[in-house]
Order: sequence, then C-alpha cells, then structure tokens
Amino acid sequence: MGAGRPREDREIIDGVVKEFLALCAVPHGSWREGTLADLLAGRFRDRGWSVSRDDAGNLRADIPASPGREEAPLVALQGHLDMVCAAAPGSGWDPLTDPVAARVEDGVLRTDGRSSLGADNNLGNAAVFYLLGQGAAHGPVRLLLTVAEEVGLQGARRVDPDWLAGVWYLINTDGFRLGQAVVSSAGGRRETFRKQLHTVPRNKPMAFELTLGGSLGGHSGYDINKGRANCNKLLTLLLGELRDELDYELAWFQGGHAPNAIPLEARAVIAADRLAGPLLAQAADRANRKLQTILGRTDPGVRLSLREVPPPERVWQRGSRDSMLDLVSLLNNGVFAMHDTMPGQVSASSNVGRVWVNERHEIEVNCFVRCAIGFSEEILGFQHARAARLTGFHATVDSYPGWAGDTSNPLARRMAAIYRTLTGQDMDITAVHIGLETSVLGAKNPDMVMVSTGPDILNPHSTDEHAPVAGLATYVRLLAATLEELSKETDR
Repeated sequence: MGAGRPREDREIIDGVVKEFLALCAVPHGSWREGTLADLLAGRFRDRGWSVSRDDAGNLRADIPASPGREEAPLVALQGHLDMVCAAAPGSGWDPLTDPVAARVEDGVLRTDGRSSLGADNNLGNAAVFYLLGQGAAHGPVRLLLTVAEEVGLQGARRVDPDWLAGVWYLINTDGFRLGQAVVSSAGGRRETFRKQLHTVPRNKPMAFELTLGGSLGGHSGYDINKGRANCNKLLTLLLGELRDELDYELAWFQGGHAPNAIPLEARAVIAADRLAGPLLAQAADRANRKLQTILGRTDPGVRLSLREVPPPERVWQRGSRDSMLDLVSLLNNGVFAMHDTMPGQVSASSNVGRVWVNERHEIEVNCFVRCAIGFSEEILGFQHARAARLTGFHATVDSYPGWAGDTSNPLARRMAAIYRTLTGQDMDITAVHIGLETSVLGAKNPDMVMVSTGPDILNPHSTDEHAPVAGLATYVRLLAATLEELSKETDR
C-alpha cells in the first residue's frame, strides 16, 4: 500500500466504507455493543485469529505476524465499539433497535439526519478491519475493541492488564483529524446531581410548551470553544428570568441526551394564567433577537418557539422548580481556561449535557468537566459541589485521569515522518481537549508508547456528524506503513 493512484484510492475508500456500513447496521450504543461484538468475534475467528471476550464485553483478537516478522514488537490497534446516540427531535429514531442510516453523499459519509453517524469511533475501526484483511505486512498485532467508552471510558477501565502485557506500541484510532498525532489528552469528570422531584396539583388554567432548538450541538470537548448554544443553560436562564415577570408553574423539563454532548434542544412545559400568552410571546421574541445577536455567526439556527398545549394534571412544587433552575444557572458551562503553553488549546471546560426526570422520579442534571490541569478541576469541582449544596442536590462524581504525554513521543515522530512521505505535509503532534482511552490503558502498561490518530470526522456526537471519505485512503496507508516499519524492529 504505497503512495496511491486514483483507482487504488477508490478501492481503499470503498472497502473502508463497506466495513463501516456493516457496523452501522447493528445498534451499538454504550453498554449495548454485545450483538456487534459477537458478529465481529465470529468474523475474526473465521480469519483464524485468536479471539477472547471479558466480562465487560471488551473484545480482543490476536493476529499472527506476517511470515518472517514474528520477532517484531507486539502492536495493539485499539478503538471503541460504542457511539453517542444523538437523535433529531421528533425523528422517531430508536438507538436500541434502529440501525444508523448512513450513506455517502457528495464524497461525505453522513446519515439521513435522524441520528448521529457513529464515525466516532467505528470509522477508525473500519479502516483497521479493512487493512488487516488486505494482507499488509506486520508483526504480531493485538486488536483491542472496548465498550462503553462514551460513558466514561468504562470498558477500558475494566480491561485486564494481562491483555496489554508485552505490548510495545499502542495505536488508538479515536482521533478526529487526519494529519494529527495526539500524544496527550484531558481528564474527565462526570458529575451527576440528583434531587427528589415533588409535584402538586396544577392551579393555572393554561399550559405552554417552550422549545429551544436548532442548535448545532456537538462534542463537548472538540466543539466546546466554537460558540455553540447550550440549550439547557439558555432555557433555564430564560425560565429564571420569567420568574420575575410571570407567576408560572413548571410542569416538565427535558434537555440534552448525553453528558458529553452539547445539547441540541431543551423543552419545558409551564402552566400560567389566561393572559400569559402575549407576555410569553413577547419574551420569546426578545429571546430570539438576543440569540441572533449573540449566536448569529456561530450557531445561527437556534430559536425559541412557543405553543399552547393541553394543561397537565400536576406541576413541580415551587421548591423543586427553583432548585433546578438555580443549580443549572450556577454550574459552569463552556470554556473555563485555556492552555498557557499551547496557544489556542482549551485547558478546562464544562458542559451541562442533560437535564431530565429519571426513572426514580428525581430531577437529574448531568455535567461533564474536562481538565488538562488538576488545579482547574479542583476549582470547578469545588464550585459545582457548592452549587449542589446550596440548591439541595446530591452530587456523585466519576472521573478518569488525563494522559500526560509529550511531543517527543517516538511513535508519533515515526508516524509523522511516514505521513510526510505519503502526503508531503507535516503531521501535527499535539494534545486534545477530550478524554481518550490511552489515559486508562497506559496506566495498565506504563512501558507502552501510545499515539491516537484517526480519519477526519466533523461534528461528532450530533445529528450533523459527518466524515469526508477522500482522506480514508491516506489514513489506511499511514497505518499500513507504520505497521510495516514497526515490524522491522526487533529491539526497542
């Protein structure tokens, strides 16, 4: 797989897309990857690979070296099987049962608009599956596919260190930009705030639904500095302001779908007096003018809509309403700090990703904090804990560490040299403001040299997630050439 010609490029692209579409056909949300893993395990066994699964559902396959390269160092190719299941409001797409309706349109992989694409991370996986089926030269390879990455790297945390024993190099395929070698990533802090919801009979005669939607949404790490609207924050701020103008009752609130995704939409139902309609219409008009002023360039589709709906029987008790609105308004959202040594890189951020009433009839607020520096995490953690105490919410925290790599990473430098040979361009060796499984897996084998790479993926974690296919041939060649070069090595 040397430098390509158009026909060879087309063959590679078609092969990777075919692999990817096969993955899209099987639902694979977090902790629901079992059917997909079973199918892959069967395929791998048919190829003669040694396959095993652990109790978490992680999948491992050991691939024998090409003849004459058996003494080369063991290389792990690693990705995750799950996806963030973003659904367009009103689309009817069910991530538990529905496949991802993906297609190539004008050179871009995208869905029919009902759901996210899941190119994060299955496009990188598809490139690996295609490559390993082409007879490319390599030393011993261990394929490691984890589950539940999108809910706090849970699968990677449960990987037995024995699965990484003897691995010299690990290449993670969860990168989102071709030509980028990631050698450091942020830690993650998943905060959950819960409080029992108390309701009372409705007193007000009318009911109105307020919907704040049309946002681009996106990944709470990659897109947090792009000026995207957080519909949860904005709608709760509007409802907080309305408390001073209108004696309303909150009957329902729901916003967002995942802690690590910028919420596309938030909805609320309020009950109010008969004369409230004109006042709400004026408030919506003011809000839309303000949204266009603030977000007209970065998230122009955001709009607040208002409609009358049948009145519900019960509404939130005033204390429940006010504590939720106050908590969400007090939580940090967006960029908190920038790197002082890496210009343009976000160092710390927070995303209020989901606000809802859970199955235990609790108000639940999910927030995702990302920090490259521990001190920033301490500050945000203290502020959010204080906000929870002030509003009567119980807070639980689940976190994972950052990956403190550096730009002298020898594997990244070798891949950069290969990339320059393939493309004539320099590879960017950098850090990213997201969590990567390398931070957890590296702790299980500190001797591994790790790099994260991937094909181009735009707007992950949103219904606008899409991926240009033109670079897939280059990405496959990069992986192939790296494996071939490492297979010539016998002593680190």
